[in-house]
Amino acid sequence: MLISYSLLFLMLTPMGLSALEQGTIVRMETPLGKIDIELFDDTAPQTVANFLKYVNDGDYTNSFIHRSVPGLIIQGGGFTFVNNISAPIPADPPVINEFNHSNIRGTIAMAKFPDDPDSATSQWFFNLVDNSEALDTQNGGFTVFGQVIGDGMDVVDAIDALPVWPWVVGGAFTNLPLIDYPGTGPVLEENLVMIYRVFTLSIPSESFPWELFYPAMQHRDKQ
Repeated sequence: MLISYSLLFLMLTPMGLSALEQGTIVRMETPLGKIDIELFDDTAPQTVANFLKYVNDGDYTNSFIHRSVPGLIIQGGGFTFVNNISAPIPADPPVINEFNHSNIRGTIAMAKFPDDPDSATSQWFFNLVDNSEALDTQNGGFTVFGQVIGDGMDVVDAIDALPVWPWVVGGAFTNLPLIDYPGTGPVLEENLVMIYRVFTLSIPSESFPWELFYPAMQHRDKQ
């Protein structure tokens, strides 16, 4: 692939590098498709580090979307489902609130306890609409730490469109989105919106497309 010297110069200048910068990108795999998320490494560094620790520790593997408020948010990161048993994800110490971005459609933000801005641990939610009027102004503002990219919002919207049920067994979930649930009987893994795994696709230091200039250069494999 040939690249003109002028384009090469532009890409290597601060202006060009700025245009190519991106945050860490992670992928969530669900039964309805994949959701790719670009994280805000620079503006929510502690929150991103907190989230990536759960990712790297495998805590989100076999978790599920446990709360849906149709037309507003869907929430996950709180529970796993293994061998037909639901269990809470062990919480690390809470992370400091880093409210720097509005809760607009397509963003991912941290859930937390009421009246405690610095109480976020493992749970997160996707904003389905512009929730800035409500979520930017309460409890110190809910920390937005990334945004859905690509066609990931198609998957998020598909989850939002699922019917919501109370999970009678145990009573822990009152707004549970379920797939093909008949209305009676036990909730099975096939009924849940599982997060089979969450993993890193790229990190900022690897985001510059050196292969355009050195086609033989091989990057380390990513999951």
